[in-house]
Amino acid sequence: DDTVRLEAQLTHEVGAQRQAQGYREPDALIEVWIVPRTGDWTIVQSYANGTSCIVAMGAFWETLTPEPA
Repeated sequence: DDTVRLEAQLTHEVGAQRQAQGYREPDALIEVWIVPRTGDWTIVQSYANGTSCIVAMGAFWETLTPEPA
């Protein structure tokens, strides 16, 4: 899908927030979107050409805090 349209759907229709991102390739970015009230999550791969693809979806996302060393 078009990246702008997909981001609008995730933000406005689903209530998701982008929580993390990292480069996969020089022209691809992986993003983790979380819906805070439900814990639903979506992983999106975005490309430099302005398109994006949902790679995976799930439920019960939990952010872990590392224990002190």
